[in-house]
Amino acid sequence: MRRRCRAIACRAFLRLRARSKGFPLKICHLIYDDIANPWLGGGGAVRAMEIYRRLAERHEITLICGLFPGADLEAEIDGIRILRVGSAASYGRSRLGYCLNAIDQLRKLDWDLWVNEFSAFAPLRVPAALRRRGLLFFQHFMGHHALIKRPLVGGVSWLAEERVLRAYDRILTVSPSVQDRIRSKLKGRDLPVDCVCNGVAERYFALESVEEPYVLYFGRIDIHTKGLDVLIPAFARLAADHPHVALKLAGRGSAAQLAKVSELVRREGVADRVEVVANVSDEEQGELLRRALLVCMPSRYEGWGMVAVEAAAVGKAVIGTDISGLRDAICDGETGLLVPAGDAAALAAAMRALVADDQRRRWLGAEGRKWARNFDWNLLAKEQEGVYLRALRGISGVV
Repeated sequence: MRRRCRAIACRAFLRLRARSKGFPLKICHLIYDDIANPWLGGGGAVRAMEIYRRLAERHEITLICGLFPGADLEAEIDGIRILRVGSAASYGRSRLGYCLNAIDQLRKLDWDLWVNEFSAFAPLRVPAALRRRGLLFFQHFMGHHALIKRPLVGGVSWLAEERVLRAYDRILTVSPSVQDRIRSKLKGRDLPVDCVCNGVAERYFALESVEEPYVLYFGRIDIHTKGLDVLIPAFARLAADHPHVALKLAGRGSAAQLAKVSELVRREGVADRVEVVANVSDEEQGELLRRALLVCMPSRYEGWGMVAVEAAAVGKAVIGTDISGLRDAICDGETGLLVPAGDAAALAAAMRALVADDQRRRWLGAEGRKWARNFDWNLLAKEQEGVYLRALRGISGVV
């Protein structure tokens, strides 16, 4: 076993040295999420594609993702090889199938570095020998919210989240506030915890901001995670004072979640003022963002809050919750406003303040556009490449 480990480390070192001569690294990234997955297709999948389509220009990239209805078992997008494992029968079986098969698929491949993008509801059982050759990618903390979202399995997810941070020697995350929480969880263990933020596509900066009388939520239709059960009552309070303002909820969601949204809207008496826009294309997203009065992100937990920076790039003020991730993506009082998570009254007050104050709202949007320029995908891809190279040096024992 020791001889085999030395051989692996030697190959990693030789490939790392060859990198300077133009030879590619082989990087394998395990992530349940997938940009085409109708059950999820979230920011993690978008980030993976944005980073890796750039790294694929000089490295060999493979993504191992969860299977879903209509998906090919193998595909190639922008030079990225995508392998899908598990079951397409249902969302639950898809996640379970991914958990059971992803590591077996990893073992069949030739790679220099592998990345485990942790999901609390699809945790992987990884042997110690593989963990030593890998890097943990940790987006956000879910904590007790796992129990609220899925009472039957939430305890296992919460425990998996607590244990995974102590199982790896190298960790990457997407926001400084999550990075700080990880370090505090490690309790003095001197491990490299790197942070590479999410970026924003250049196309958003080209959009001309106009204002139509609606507040926009854009993202996955996930009531608890995204705080839609807070946003809808908060909007009902705003609607009483501003009868001309509507609310648009845009994004993908399951039939069950969409039905619950309809019930919340009906219960609050604002069914004629709320529009749900499903299956939005990139072009439609841009139009929704550029025409909104402002954007709301009332999430209970986030890794970063990609939509907050996309909205800022279009020149829109953003109201978000004061949680890890969003407090990095939104500069309170400079590009938007932060309110306590779960507080409908505070969210309503923030919306009232910005709807009523055109000058302040537009100033926040203009400052946001400047702020968003800090998050260029090309630069972030180079940063992540640097994290991978340092990880390989650590694995091979090179200083």
